Amino acid sequence: MNTRTGLTLSFALLTIFLQGCSIRDMAASSMVSFGNEYISPWFMASSDTDVMCAMGEGMSAMTFPLGPNIDPMIPMLTLASGMCADEKAKEEELRFIRAMRHNDVATAQDARTMQKRWTNVAASRQYMGYLATVRYFGDPAEGCPDFSDRNEEMAYLFGLFGGLQAFQSDLSIGGAAGVALDTMPKSIAGLRCVDSDGFWGIPNAVLAVVDVTKANLDGDQDAVQLGLDRLDLASRVGEKQGVRMVHMIQAIMYSSQGNEEKTKEVIRKHVTMKQEYPANPELNLLDEMATRGIRLVSDKLWTTHTGQRTPFGKLGTFWDDQIIPDDAMDIDDLL
Repeated sequence: MNTRTGLTLSFALLTIFLQGCSIRDMAASSMVSFGNEYISPWFMASSDTDVMCAMGEGMSAMTFPLGPNIDPMIPMLTLASGMCADEKAKEEELRFIRAMRHNDVATAQDARTMQKRWTNVAASRQYMGYLATVRYFGDPAEGCPDFSDRNEEMAYLFGLFGGLQAFQSDLSIGGAAGVALDTMPKSIAGLRCVDSDGFWGIPNAVLAVVDVTKANLDGDQDAVQLGLDRLDLASRVGEKQGVRMVHMIQAIMYSSQGNEEKTKEVIRKHVTMKQEYPANPELNLLDEMATRGIRLVSDKLWTTHTGQRTPFGKLGTFWDDQIIPDDAMDIDDLL
């Protein structure tokens, strides 16, 4: 090969390489634009949370290789796929509880192992969404980003929320997923940049839970009550907007504290409000996500006390209610 031919070939390869990068960036930007215009509205209006799981897992291979321009879309996908893995982990936790009720040590150990495996998957997925958020918007600890529109602010919220979930999930398995220890404080700092009233009270609810947890550790009951009041206020914001995500946050908090009565109270309230006040039709998915998360909390309560999950169609009722429908424990409800 002579020098002229070599230079020509090198130039051609360089041109193709540069065009390839440009094409990838253009594809990523186009997908984000298309997603904001068409995918996200359809996604949010759907009430089929299983489709959300499939979409979160199925679109990963198609979107993640598109480079940094696709980062604003990743938090929504990882929030969905992470939720799917977390739910599988919680299913294994229910299996563990049942096994322990029957003193089946081998099955209990196997269930706990699978719970940790799925928790590791959930943490890894959630952390990926958080890292994409940091790449695109910058370090949350260094100040608030300038959002170009509501879609960017929502992506930021989902990414930080995923970061908090990733940290908690990873903590429960001894750091196996490798989530950085500064993820939680940075996510908390970033949440202060999001308009809480514009996003169903979620940011203020998360911040209130953090305050309540810290106050409980410090034994400061006045601060605990102040945090609970802020949490209730955030809940009312979401209720008015037809997106009851804060109910799920409340139920998880009370459940983690071992406060069964307050957990039941939140679950009953959620079910009653869904019956009396329909969800925002443009945001059905988020409201159904809240119900799905609350059902998991209810399932753990039911399984701990009875060995079975919440009977079909009986969310909001409990085994020790004074009046329970005759068929609440009917085996047919599980078919």
